[in-house]
Amino acid sequence: MELFCTLINAGILAYGGVMDYKKREIPDLVPVVLMLTGFLNGTLILPRMICLLITAVALLITAKLSKSSLPGGDFKLICALTFSCGLCSMAAILLLTGLGAILLSLIRKQPFKRNIPLCTYVAPAFMITGAAQLILQGGLL
Repeated sequence: MELFCTLINAGILAYGGVMDYKKREIPDLVPVVLMLTGFLNGTLILPRMICLLITAVALLITAKLSKSSLPGGDFKLICALTFSCGLCSMAAILLLTGLGAILLSLIRKQPFKRNIPLCTYVAPAFMITGAAQLILQGGLL
């Protein structure tokens, strides 16, 4: 079931990434599907709900401290992905997302902007971490 959920998440994030790049908007279907795969994944719901709550509170505190706002679609994406994947996986995904955004700005020789199409960078980061997890767990061998 984990492989199935990972493939569904990869597909919906790819769709969301393309739409975010084109329209600068993450479709509401993306976080809904991510939440559904979190329920289907076969792990306990209570720890996932706690991870979701921790992430939401951390994002809100960060936004208040930095005196900036996180767009609603990005907030929903990060929270739903945390519910589906867990905190550790989400940390790895966000690390790869940040590194990807920095690398692309260096390649393009443009200044790094905080306002990036988040799902466009999250989708490949999720695919990398998802594939790595499945390989390490013996799911693809």
